[in-house]
Amino acid sequence: MSMGRAVVLVCVLAGAALAETPQQQADKLFAEGRELLTAKNDPKAACERFEAAIRLDPTATGTMLNLGLCYEKLDRIATSIAWFRKAANAAAEAHLDEYEAAAKEHMDKLKPRVPSIRIEVSPPDAEVRIDGERVSPTDYGKKEIDPRIEHEITARAPGMRKVTEKVTIAEGETRTVSLSVTEAAVPVYVDKGKGRRRGGLILAGVGVGALIFTGVYGLVQRDKFFDDSLTMAEQDKAKDNLRIFGTTTFIVGLATATTGAILYFTAPRREQVSDGTAFAPLITNDQIGLAASGRF
Repeated sequence: MSMGRAVVLVCVLAGAALAETPQQQADKLFAEGRELLTAKNDPKAACERFEAAIRLDPTATGTMLNLGLCYEKLDRIATSIAWFRKAANAAAEAHLDEYEAAAKEHMDKLKPRVPSIRIEVSPPDAEVRIDGERVSPTDYGKKEIDPRIEHEITARAPGMRKVTEKVTIAEGETRTVSLSVTEAAVPVYVDKGKGRRRGGLILAGVGVGALIFTGVYGLVQRDKFFDDSLTMAEQDKAKDNLRIFGTTTFIVGLATATTGAILYFTAPRREQVSDGTAFAPLITNDQIGLAASGRF
């Protein structure tokens, strides 16, 4: 093995050895979160670190406990108690009695403060989401939410226009939210070939115009060719104009008109991209955005 290859191999192996495993990354994020939560008193940043850590190590009971703690400091008590419940269940399965006791202690303290809503939805099979997160029908009777925060509750059923209600609730409050999905949605269509057909019509128009011009020009030059009052040189010039300029214009016009017709007839037709119950992506030849239907 050459010296150059040996050096490259050593560098690669060293880099692989230095690369952190997901567990090491999770441990690092956890340590950063603890410092932010305790030493720097920054629960918002701490929650971000703990959320990143739990994605890498979803079974970490300590991270679950600390997520409960940081969200409790942010007064996100419904989110906090949800993490304490997860921590208590995980600790019970792993026989971590101290962690389980700590989680249950915080749960008991938070329970009287947690607000909740009772969801009534029609039709019963409509999908309900709170702040974009789907709610299980088993939670319709009591769904805990964070207090003093505006929550967006939506209900959606196939072929029906979604219904949205915004709710802000106080600590310890219980409220019933009724959602009725009754208005039929208007399907959303996108004409992806609109720009192409427009271009085809323009080209076809230019081509047809060139052909018409060629016809008129040819008649004029033919009359000159057969005009006995003109000299032979002038008649020959008319013939040359018709042969060179007239023929060229005819070929260009025919090609342009044909290209325009091909673009027009091969362009994509209008197609349905949504049943109208939600926003739909809109990507065409000349625009990018969102399409929506219904009343605004």
